[in-house]
Amino acid sequence: MRIGIDISTVLNHGVDIGSGRYIINLIKNLLQIDKKNTYLLTGRYTTSKYLSSVTDLKTKYPSSKLKIKIFDTTQKKLAVWDRLRFPPIELLGFRADILHCPDFMIPPTLNKNIVLTIHDLAFIRFPQFNFDWFIKKYTKEVKRNTATAKKILADSRSTKNDIVKLLKINPDKIKVVHLATDNIFKKLPAGEIDKKTLTKYNIDKRYILSVGTIEPRKNYPILIKAFNILKRQNEKFNLKLVIAGRTGWKSEPTYNERDISPYRKDILFLGRVSDEDLVQIYNQAEFFIYPTIFEGFGLPLLEAMSCGLSVIATNTSSIPEVTSDAGILVNPDDVKALSEKIETLASNEELKNRLSKKSIEQAKKFSWLKTAEDTLNSYKSVVS
Repeated sequence: MRIGIDISTVLNHGVDIGSGRYIINLIKNLLQIDKKNTYLLTGRYTTSKYLSSVTDLKTKYPSSKLKIKIFDTTQKKLAVWDRLRFPPIELLGFRADILHCPDFMIPPTLNKNIVLTIHDLAFIRFPQFNFDWFIKKYTKEVKRNTATAKKILADSRSTKNDIVKLLKINPDKIKVVHLATDNIFKKLPAGEIDKKTLTKYNIDKRYILSVGTIEPRKNYPILIKAFNILKRQNEKFNLKLVIAGRTGWKSEPTYNERDISPYRKDILFLGRVSDEDLVQIYNQAEFFIYPTIFEGFGLPLLEAMSCGLSVIATNTSSIPEVTSDAGILVNPDDVKALSEKIETLASNEELKNRLSKKSIEQAKKFSWLKTAEDTLNSYKSVVS
């Protein structure tokens, strides 16, 4: 079987965003478990910045049946290409028995055996967090693509329920395939802890951590307000709040909340961080907070748990699937409750250690090998 995978997201945005991590880890693990089928990577890209993330796979997996057929274009030409849906990639030399589109978009194609991954439907569930043009464009796209696909993969049961409810898709067409974390995210022994990483990012004292793109649904203003309450009410609370992640859309309210905080010197935004540095930052944090309003899965949460951090997260969407009983869950709108849970965890070493152990055990239930196995079985079901 010739299995095509659209890697456009990796080519254009890299592997340090959720969907990019998913695609590259899925491919690596498919190549590990499957020596029988041929994998054909395709994609349309407008920058060569992330090209090595894909081309390096040929070097890392020399014994695999891996071929790459990608198309260099410009943003203007890409827009026309998508609007006309012509030429299909088959006319440009791409041939596959099945085409997996792992970020809900389908390129112009003649292939009828489409497997489509939907990470979440946040732009439909919470339109106030996005731009009108984005909502209209991608709602139309996702409706068309879910109808076209023969099989839909959902990151969580929460996402599957949204697809059924909001897009009226037969649940039998949808398979839940959980994500996982890269093996680099783990609890480090004392000898591998590097304090210089913290110095590099001006982290000069103990800190609590959150990780994710700075955008409305991540709910960082609520986290900053909860942090302010703790600072104001408890003089013994002497931790920094560190937030790692790139700046996304509608990020102004988050930065404004930081700017008006009387404790802004203790609120630190790191921006984009390499995986190597991020592992160190996870491992040296006191604990992890994920105040998100909505997630299709929640990779940073699982990364933190894999590194042995006790976690406070919200009780919404996919989060309970990821944490199970290993984390403290709160309502994303309840500032007071969040501040109380932070204070409890900061002042209770026994609870923190107990949750840390539970985090590691829960995180072990997710693996990219399992993700790849479930995905490969979905491919086979479509062709058969």
